[in-house]
Amino acid sequence: MTHPSVLEKQTTEPEQNTDIGLLDTRETDFYKTDGGFTGLRYKGKTFPRVSFRRALPIGKPDSYISVADDENKEIGIIRDIGDLSHTQRDVVREDLAKRYFCPSVQSVKSVKDKMGYVYMELILTGAGTTYEKSCAINDVNRNIRMIDGSRLLIFDVDGNRYIIENIQALDKKSMSRLEPYMF
Repeated sequence: MTHPSVLEKQTTEPEQNTDIGLLDTRETDFYKTDGGFTGLRYKGKTFPRVSFRRALPIGKPDSYISVADDENKEIGIIRDIGDLSHTQRDVVREDLAKRYFCPSVQSVKSVKDKMGYVYMELILTGAGTTYEKSCAINDVNRNIRMIDGSRLLIFDVDGNRYIIENIQALDKKSMSRLEPYMF
């Protein structure tokens, strides 16, 4: 008689190997409060203000969404927002879009290195608008990084994120300004 090995029993989905506190999406009721916050009614409990965080923001942005109360205590995890009703999905996606707002860099107007910070002037598009933004980046080794073969993420000192969707599509001047900071 052969017994399956532990490795054969493991799968690639985290919840099948570990109890990660998945929410039963049939019992979730996400709603907007009068003050514009997101609340949750779940299994007889009401949480008047909740926040969402992606566990895998780049690889699986719609899966494994942590739901926390106003004291930042995790209530549970949504395995996939596609499991929610259309209305519920809209509420969660709206909140995630605010938290993870990440405008796209169209060009880099200037880059200056000064006293350990890198100051950039960027042309951005996001939420249907094109605009200029100045930002400061500290520790470029950690805050300017390639996330795959063509996309580059920039994190500024204020916690804002900017993405270059296709580094090869940047104009030559923008590329030459960025190259010294790409590792």
